[in-house]
Amino acid sequence: MINNPAKIHYYTRDLFSKIETFLKTKEIIAIVGSRQVGKTTLLQKIYNELSKKQKCLFLTFENRSELELFERDVESFKDLYCTRYQVIFIDEFQYAKDAGQKLKYLFDTTDVKFFISGSASLQIKEAGKYLVGRIFTFRLHPFSFSEYLRAIDEPIYRLTRKYFNQVQEIFSGNNPKVESLIKSETIKNKLAAYFEQYLIFGGYPRVVSAKNTEEKKQVLESIVDNYLLRDIQSLLKLATENELMTLARSLSLQSGNLVSFTELSNPTHLSYKEVKKHIRILEETFILNLVYPYFRNKRTELVKNPKVFFGDNGFHNKLIDNFMPLAARADSGALAENFIFNSLSSSSAFLEINFWRTKSQAEVDFILSRENQIIPLEAKFAPMGKKIIGKSLFSFINKYKCKTAIVTTNGDFGIRKTGAAAVYFIPAFFI
Repeated sequence: MINNPAKIHYYTRDLFSKIETFLKTKEIIAIVGSRQVGKTTLLQKIYNELSKKQKCLFLTFENRSELELFERDVESFKDLYCTRYQVIFIDEFQYAKDAGQKLKYLFDTTDVKFFISGSASLQIKEAGKYLVGRIFTFRLHPFSFSEYLRAIDEPIYRLTRKYFNQVQEIFSGNNPKVESLIKSETIKNKLAAYFEQYLIFGGYPRVVSAKNTEEKKQVLESIVDNYLLRDIQSLLKLATENELMTLARSLSLQSGNLVSFTELSNPTHLSYKEVKKHIRILEETFILNLVYPYFRNKRTELVKNPKVFFGDNGFHNKLIDNFMPLAARADSGALAENFIFNSLSSSSAFLEINFWRTKSQAEVDFILSRENQIIPLEAKFAPMGKKIIGKSLFSFINKYKCKTAIVTTNGDFGIRKTGAAAVYFIPAFFI
């Protein structure tokens, strides 16, 4: 039991403002995400806010006595805690067995507001079956690039915040007047250097706060080993350590590319079904994401094989042990594409993210769907002097009558009209 969680340095997270809306509602708040993304810290932040006016209790199910009391005698748990506190926080909720039924009972029979966190989506989803209409679930990602800037250089963040907001306006279906990028070469160079560091080492808070490159590598090694090998393997009873690590490394080498489950059987020594099962669990534990094709014509468009993206660039780079500068890497474009996917998925602006590829090899990197709106996005990372619309993107715009399209660049903002569509050229780091 933690009556007063330790005061630790708190980096402002964008998710907090979204959760604030639900602080006074009765529904359970669940915060999910991979290990080390800051779930406990965010829970502590909420605890510190609410405990100013309400009686709050902070528990963690890494504490065996608290976990066993909840699992074996929920009535005693209720008598001991729910009669004395108005708000109860439970960290590491994924360790509890049959958690959904027990939490439903506590929700239905007390007036306590519950906050829970977990790093295994499978367990939270299983619990959620019993909590329909009683729970709001929020995903916490590693730092976005804007959060990263706010953590390491507040003045640069304040200076660039309007550009991040400008891009969100475009995603929202509005047509803002795009402004040119910052003119100062010093600031532009600093921004580019920060972005390179982010693409290489990622956005895990502990990695961001590390003092030097070697410490960042050590923290990432600890995250990969403890999370991938200890937590996932033991919690979900997967394959041997070597098979799981080999699968993760094989997938990291295919980041941004089509995945063949059959081909992954050879290096991992797992059957086709086992490969699919393990990849699904790597998805559910927030290690990676599979992105599937967008199609309306099965005869001419790819409909089956997904692409793979990792939830954090630093995690990906640790798996392949490559922390070389971007100029020395053949996969710098793939790293930028992986970053763009994570930025898109964490913004929650779109219901679906797909890619498009035809059997004649025309391809658009991302297709963003929301209600009746479709936005194709071409992920480029090379400097772009001219506003060039590639043949594949042009083909998709015409085929699906898009009103908005996006091309990311390593350059400046811009806009070009093609028919009824507005094609926005956006620096990749502002996505």
